[in-house]
Amino acid sequence: MTWFITDKPELFRSEAGPFLAARPDLHTMLLSGLDTIEQLRSGGEPPPTVLGWWREADETATTAAFVWMPPHLLTASRLSQAAATHLAGLLATQAQPFTQLLADDSSVRAFSEAWQTTTGSAPKSGPHLRLYRLGRLVCPAVAPPGAPRTATDGDRALLHDWCTRFVTEAGSLGADLDAFIDERMSRGGWRLWTVGDEPVAMAAMTSVVAGTARLTPVYTLPEQRGRGYGSAVTAAVSQAAHDAGAEHVLLFTDLANPTSNSVYQRIGYRPVSDYRIVVP
Repeated sequence: MTWFITDKPELFRSEAGPFLAARPDLHTMLLSGLDTIEQLRSGGEPPPTVLGWWREADETATTAAFVWMPPHLLTASRLSQAAATHLAGLLATQAQPFTQLLADDSSVRAFSEAWQTTTGSAPKSGPHLRLYRLGRLVCPAVAPPGAPRTATDGDRALLHDWCTRFVTEAGSLGADLDAFIDERMSRGGWRLWTVGDEPVAMAAMTSVVAGTARLTPVYTLPEQRGRGYGSAVTAAVSQAAHDAGAEHVLLFTDLANPTSNSVYQRIGYRPVSDYRIVVP
């Protein structure tokens, strides 16, 4: 049993693609990360890339995988104890500094124990997240004033400012901010909720990959919160994701924020699995 490592997305897709596609909802972060790597490479800007897939002894099928663009977040599928232990050993010897891991709760626990055994240092626990999948979209019973619109090039400075505020409140978006904004802008993935001509909230969706799209980020100006704008813009982007062909519309929430968790459930999102970020 071992991890196989490559920096070639095409090889990783051939070896781990069927495994990832079997549960695209659970593997949304890996699928979108792989898509980002491929898009950057096709544009002539290959990013640092470490891709891995795991196979048990005498098995030919992949049973775990990870996607990593150092120095950003490493995202892993569900890990067996053996896979978590070997991953800790692998990352402890990598030339690139390992900064964060995102995986489901049980995998993070197994990895953390292995990391402490391997390095003598216990990783710090970061945000506790919950992955939600949209069932039937339920628009807010009482719609707030205003309407959604697709963000344009003229909104770029506003998006940059609001994304910066979002990062300050919620943590890293896991990518270069300008590239993050531009990628979503290039395919009409941003929505603004405006009252009159004044934007009060924003939301965006990833591209549709393997039938999945994920909403990130969702942000409402602090002085405009509690008025239904976040729910409304989330519903608008959720519908846009469905219209773009997503079978699974997904989002992550921070479980420390009960307001956002209740908002998303009211408009039709249902829990899939709990995740955690750890920092070595």
